[in-house]
Amino acid sequence: MAELTIANLFNVALAIGAGVAMFNGMIHGYTGFGGALIIIPVLTFLFGPVEAIGMVMIITIFGAAQLARETVHLVRWRELVPICIGITAFTPVGAWFLYYIDPEIVRRSMGGFVVLFALILMSGWSYRGKRGALPSALVGMTAGGINGLTGVGGPPLGLYFLSSPLPVEVQRANIIMCIVVLIIAMMVAIAVGGGYSWLVVTRALLIVPAYMLGAWCGARLFALAPKSWFKKVALVILLITGISVLLA
Repeated sequence: MAELTIANLFNVALAIGAGVAMFNGMIHGYTGFGGALIIIPVLTFLFGPVEAIGMVMIITIFGAAQLARETVHLVRWRELVPICIGITAFTPVGAWFLYYIDPEIVRRSMGGFVVLFALILMSGWSYRGKRGALPSALVGMTAGGINGLTGVGGPPLGLYFLSSPLPVEVQRANIIMCIVVLIIAMMVAIAVGGGYSWLVVTRALLIVPAYMLGAWCGARLFALAPKSWFKKVALVILLITGISVLLA
């Protein structure tokens, strides 16, 4: 484990991470999810998957908490409770694999999952079945497992909620609240696995202001832009990010 020194903190890698974090924060602020889609693959190249995912969970919890505070009054809790239970139960399962498989497989898995869900959305398919406790729990379990392995568990949630007949504002609020649960569950899994050190935590905290600025800009953009753009923007972001990770 690298030591906590000035050279290990203030370097090109940190500057790149902060720049990517600002842009990724804008995505999170606008769509409600995607807070890890770009920054995790980049930080994985720079620091390795476990450290990258651990850093991003710290970075994104601040933006997610702020967005949740602004949208909590719109959340449909009946649908969210079984999803959150599934997330909490299966994030540790995915995290176990994170610690024991090849980092390159983890990175490719990130891109593969993102492209898969982007292509499903692009095909025009949307979930039209029942939206009771069992389907919601299965979505949470899927998101939790993917989140534990790759740190990008948001796409299944985005697909599920973007397929609902609810107003866009409610879709986004539901996604935001589930993302908060995803982040907290992953932070606990990383901590239990020994993935946090003072260096990891300090690097993450130094990047937080850039991410928060991006999230604030993204939230303002959502308030100003036509709501018809929402699903299209989310789809484009998913597809480009997934392909970039696979080809990198």
